[in-house]
Amino acid sequence: MAFRWLIVGAAFFAAASVAAQTPNQQAVKNDAMWNAFLKLYPPRALKAREEGAVGFLVTLNNKGDVTNCQVTHSSGHPLLDEETCKLVTLNAVFKADPTISPSQSRTHEGIITWKLPNSTTALNAPQAVEASAAPEKVVCKKIVKTGTLSGFERTCMTPTEWAKQSDEQKELWAEIQGKKGSSSGN
Repeated sequence: MAFRWLIVGAAFFAAASVAAQTPNQQAVKNDAMWNAFLKLYPPRALKAREEGAVGFLVTLNNKGDVTNCQVTHSSGHPLLDEETCKLVTLNAVFKADPTISPSQSRTHEGIITWKLPNSTTALNAPQAVEASAAPEKVVCKKIVKTGTLSGFERTCMTPTEWAKQSDEQKELWAEIQGKKGSSSGN
């Protein structure tokens, strides 16, 4: 089973030289990579056999963490376009850049080619997306892990999802504090 998943500039899976591997070694490697890839391919897009290339632009802090992601070129499949930034922000690893200060950032462009195994479909080049038609950008924040004071995890959501989460937390705290639904007249 062969599959292609190209990320320009940031590689999730570094492909070893095919010439240096026997066909059996390459088959085993392809199977392992497909199993990992299958977990990341959007299930509905997989079922619909959607394929295409998606261009993206990420903003990185000086530690190499993704702080923002925006789709710049569309595959023609909205689900693949939306999943690209989620995949990149949660899984991509970029090198730190100690030459920039913590308050500065840098950008990096890339392409993910969503290609199904054994597919013979010729993919079209991704089409440039107008900013107003692009899927909502993904914003990442570091949040203290539950149960620790020093561990952090990166959480990435769209601004709409962040706002919804914030509103839900405010409602929860209002209920806990008794400001909502109190019958005591306070």
